[in-house]
Amino acid sequence: MNPDGTSDGAAGMAGRLDAARRRRFVGRADELELLRAALAGDAAFSVLHVHGPGGVGKTALLRALGQVADEAGVRVERVDGRAVEPSPRAFARVPSGERVVLLIDTYESLRPLDGWIREELVPGLRADSVVVVAGREPPTAGWSADPAWRDLLRVVRLGDLPPRDVRAYARAEGLGEPQAARLVAAARGHPLTVTLLADLLRADPDADLDLAGAPDVVGRLVECFVAGAPGERHRRALQTCAHARFTTEPLLRAALEADDVAEVFGWLRGLPFIEQGPLGLCPHDLVRDVVCADLRWRDPPAFAALHHRIRDHLLGRVRATAGREQHRWVIDTSFLIRANPAVSGYWDWTRVGEHYAEPATARDRPAILAMTERHEGPECAALAARWLDHPAAVTTAVRGGASGEAVGYALVLRLHELPPGDLAADPGAAAAWAHVLAQGPLEPGAEVTMSRFFMDAEQYQGPSATRNTAMAWHTQRLLTSPELAFDFLCSFSGDARAYEPIMAHVGYDRLATADFKVGRTRYAAFVRDWRGRTPQSWLDMMGDRDLGVTGPATPPPPPSRADFADWVRLGLRHLHTPDRLAVNPLLRCRIAGAADPLVLRETLCATVREVGDDPRTHGLFLVLDRTYLRPAQTQEKAAESLGLALSTYRRHLARGLDRVTELLWARELNTTRIDARMTTDRPGG
Repeated sequence: MNPDGTSDGAAGMAGRLDAARRRRFVGRADELELLRAALAGDAAFSVLHVHGPGGVGKTALLRALGQVADEAGVRVERVDGRAVEPSPRAFARVPSGERVVLLIDTYESLRPLDGWIREELVPGLRADSVVVVAGREPPTAGWSADPAWRDLLRVVRLGDLPPRDVRAYARAEGLGEPQAARLVAAARGHPLTVTLLADLLRADPDADLDLAGAPDVVGRLVECFVAGAPGERHRRALQTCAHARFTTEPLLRAALEADDVAEVFGWLRGLPFIEQGPLGLCPHDLVRDVVCADLRWRDPPAFAALHHRIRDHLLGRVRATAGREQHRWVIDTSFLIRANPAVSGYWDWTRVGEHYAEPATARDRPAILAMTERHEGPECAALAARWLDHPAAVTTAVRGGASGEAVGYALVLRLHELPPGDLAADPGAAAAWAHVLAQGPLEPGAEVTMSRFFMDAEQYQGPSATRNTAMAWHTQRLLTSPELAFDFLCSFSGDARAYEPIMAHVGYDRLATADFKVGRTRYAAFVRDWRGRTPQSWLDMMGDRDLGVTGPATPPPPPSRADFADWVRLGLRHLHTPDRLAVNPLLRCRIAGAADPLVLRETLCATVREVGDDPRTHGLFLVLDRTYLRPAQTQEKAAESLGLALSTYRRHLARGLDRVTELLWARELNTTRIDARMTTDRPGG
């Protein structure tokens, strides 16, 4: 027997199809009850207008409403706008003297008849009839212009299915609970997506439900969302809206590289799956996933170009702002990397922007110490108490909720400002500073910072709104610290391997020699050597890594003289640390041979010796020798070994660096010119 009580023979193929649809139809109880109430005379409306984006289940709902009418013994007439011409003839079968439930699907295709349907068709039906209209758009202004329709029209925006309904559908498809849970997470309640992904799970219970790996599913969904787009410019606008956290007209102008975007912005604003708020337009989460996955799979260069245009616009806002406003733009920029597997798991994307950071005050002290003792123990809390009162510590409270209470915090130490006694009092600070000293003397004004504590009151260091805020605040700190020489991240506890992927992604190296333990808590150390690097170069690196690019696709342009000088200074510092020298930008220059670190090292050493070969600059060579070739522990000790005042030593060092740079720059320009001449003079070139 079928679920409706009929046998296969009695029901026929149509009956079997109907039974299958009934079995798979889930949810929409409120909408079904509306029609039942109207047919029973318990509701005042005559027209039910259901609207929502493609794939949200409008057609399936109309079928179910037709079944409700059948059960009530009321005649049902169906008109699908996709299958008829937009003329009154499409409604020729609708009776005027008999009670009827008229179901009109794909109403956007019948827009030319909107006035006729409202003013002639519906008023000509029997008073107890009901018309159900389903389309992508809400009713036109004509329905609200006549006050009488306000009583007779009921408008319902059809939304996503709640998790309980998705699970019910999974059971109807014979899926187990593990598959149902995965379906709930992946489909985000969108009915068509639920159906398509359930088909994948029926064929393979272990199927990967990542939309990026299911182009067939994505293709069908994309057409649901962009069907009716007037042109390619509108499609690009939707791709922009899907990639950006919020879309405004200035952002759209940057993304589309166009001055006049008012019309296309208005089109976006009217789409049924687009929400608008104080920060701009925001699409449904599934639309984001599907449209971005489609473009990235179908046209990777176009996706990369769009990503960089949006990113450049947002970074412009980051540079032009400060404080909490800048924090918002950093969050928006970070949002662009949500699909990158190297970093996505470290953000709680459902709570982005929920909390904010500001300097901690004395009233935050009890909460900060309580959460530190709870998660890391009394010994760590005692160290936190010491640093909270220290002028070289920067403590940031993370706040959330109406009360503004601290729900998390981050504490950074400015190690270069700490006297030896304070450095020795904290094993983390001591280990980090020992690494700094081993790298050679710091330049005057250089800064060294260390993230010493970070946690959320409840989630500790797991995904949370606090961790979102702390990561964005860390980016703000880097962008506003041009004198930074070293930055240590030593606040993570537990297994260091859990943090290595994201640390490598953002350019921080594992420094196991600086790991330390306080009480029961063991901390892992990471470091980034910022000498010779700038915030802009870091942003450029991150822009490529966010898209999975590990190196430039085309040869880089020649460096500027200033950049070249910075790279030479950095190379000399790292003569005795091969792993550092191996990433020096000079390797992209011709003086390094075939990008060989050994060749670069020998070139730098030979050039320093060349300075010593000239009697006029031999004194400069001696300073360079004790600083780089045979380095003393500190600049002070180097000056002492040479019998020079520190000021004289530094003056000679600056002149010596200038001379080394001058020699190498002349060599770089000469080889570049020779190569260019050889290319130009090649026969047939």
